[in-house]
Amino acid sequence: MESEMNKTNEPGSPSAQDTVGRGFRAFDETKRAMSHAYDRSSRAIGETYDQALEYGRHNPGKTVLIAFGVGVGVGMLLLGSGRRSRVSRYGEPIVNALSNMALEFIRGL
Repeated sequence: MESEMNKTNEPGSPSAQDTVGRGFRAFDETKRAMSHAYDRSSRAIGETYDQALEYGRHNPGKTVLIAFGVGVGVGMLLLGSGRRSRVSRYGEPIVNALSNMALEFIRGL
């Protein structure tokens, strides 16, 4: 069968082995790129987590207020999730504002 394959392959067309080889190379390159992206992402997440912990240690009062505010906002969203009430109309903007404040505090580290 291999002799038939070699006979049918023209000089400009790739052989089956070349195609398989390219597939393996593409797989290896993709695997390396994904591994690199995973390493960078996990490192960035770890650094952000460490920064948040450090901020919490240096500013415990602000951290408690941020957590309390986020809890109140999430509670308001959950309370009004079944019906459209005044609480649900105000809950989402409050949660967004508190989330933005928390992000700004963390970024300022």
